[in-house]
Amino acid sequence: MLRRISPCHVELGMYVHALEGRWADQPHWRLHCVLDDAQEVERLRQSVLTAIVIDTDKGRSLPFNSRRAPAPAAGTTAGLRIGKAADPAMKGLLQTVGRSRREVMRIVEDVRLGRPISVARLGPVLLDLSEQVERNASAFLGILRLKARDEYTYLHSVAVSALMMNFARTLDRPEEEVSALGMAGLLHDIGKIAMPPAILNKPGKLTEEEFAVMRRHSEDGARILRAGTGVPDAAFDVCLHHHERMDGAGYPFGLAGDGLSLAARMGAICDVYDALTSHRPYKDAWSPQKALAEMQAWQGHFDPLLLRAFLRSLGIFPKGSLVRLRDSLLGVVIADNEDQPTRPTVRCFHSIPMDAPIPPEDVRLAHDNVLSLEDPADWRIVDWPSVRDRMLAGR
Repeated sequence: MLRRISPCHVELGMYVHALEGRWADQPHWRLHCVLDDAQEVERLRQSVLTAIVIDTDKGRSLPFNSRRAPAPAAGTTAGLRIGKAADPAMKGLLQTVGRSRREVMRIVEDVRLGRPISVARLGPVLLDLSEQVERNASAFLGILRLKARDEYTYLHSVAVSALMMNFARTLDRPEEEVSALGMAGLLHDIGKIAMPPAILNKPGKLTEEEFAVMRRHSEDGARILRAGTGVPDAAFDVCLHHHERMDGAGYPFGLAGDGLSLAARMGAICDVYDALTSHRPYKDAWSPQKALAEMQAWQGHFDPLLLRAFLRSLGIFPKGSLVRLRDSLLGVVIADNEDQPTRPTVRCFHSIPMDAPIPPEDVRLAHDNVLSLEDPADWRIVDWPSVRDRMLAGR
């Protein structure tokens, strides 16, 4: 819903739809974006604008007791829904997202103007991202997942960078490698700036000819990175190979299995997960649970061991997953929790210490109750699909 508010009421996390007042008296404001810069918020509050129109479907609304007048309703698109951002930690997260997005935008503009990429410029941004991910990965990744459709192009790179660093730490990779993989996430789609906008933003299925053009972005990106300075090898690798598949059916080279590096396999998972859970011109976002369940079902696409580790890095387990709980029980996730994805309902059916079945018991998980996602074959479960289906059916 569109709402007209006084400039003095503007806050971080609001989505600016329009400005009202004398344009000659206004600085160069950004429109159709989430406010993520405290200095910009303060400039708006002190401006001579007569009113600001915000979209409460794409950003936070006003507190209930704030005075505001509704603007005419208009069609809206689900996007960033931050809620109240008075928490200093939340403000810090939003500001990091904003700084990262602006730096990605500057890099894209530099490339369009023929300037080589300088990785040194990305150092402070990457350090900021890394610290936020390490401090509160679930909150930070949650904010990035709720990006608006018209912010996808730039925030996708920020999200993949954060996912890659969080993933790498789950795999206990050295911190130097964590940083290189974060850089790879920021730069993995740089080749898309060479794509025609009509193809890149098409709100429907691409034709074979259009898809052939789109497939070139990996190689275009690698060429752009080769012209830069200080670009880590992992960034070249992920940029060039994040659309390859384990079964060799990917592009641009059809590499398979051991022909793909760890970085490339991680990049493929993070890229697809963020794409599936984001609003796009041609599709609505999937829930994390649905995205991960579908990714698990795509035979030959991803490294299955790495995909399990990725689920563990997010702490999100789709319905039907076999999980091990901290109290030494095995169970099946029987119900997702949309509001708190890391706290699903699990039907426990097996005691690990006794190595014996127990009467099924449903448990609504606390945040850290799940110890790990498990492979049924490791527990000698015969005909896992039948066992899973019986548990889901309550038998």
